[in-house]
Amino acid sequence: MELYGSIEGVGCIMGVIRRYQCPSCKKTWELFVGHGMKHGILGRVMGTFPKDIQKKIAVEVQGEQLPLFDFQYEEALCKNCQELVAVPVLRFMERQKTFLGKCPNCGSETERLNLQEGSEADCPGCGGCLKIQDTGHWD
Repeated sequence: MELYGSIEGVGCIMGVIRRYQCPSCKKTWELFVGHGMKHGILGRVMGTFPKDIQKKIAVEVQGEQLPLFDFQYEEALCKNCQELVAVPVLRFMERQKTFLGKCPNCGSETERLNLQEGSEADCPGCGGCLKIQDTGHWD
């Protein structure tokens, strides 16, 4: 479903490949966060969410020609499997409404973490301090 057109030149920053390493338990995660060029079209963004959330998004924008939105893949912690995952996050600017994706591994609810390179975070495995490093870009 290709809802609405894209606005050229908006959001052209490539996504970031980010590595999270725990020196204590040696666990490592590599997540693709941010957004790519194809994420400027609402219909494509909607496709990154499970069907139940897609329906809620469609109800939210019903009848609106060009809703203003922001889309990113963001770091999150799965509340069930306790893994770091990248989930889609869609925000509608004019109505302060946000939709958060589910864990891609088990389909459970997630909690956004908002981590950046150089920031500190607790390892979900052992509670140690994660080292966060940007290792590349994606689109």
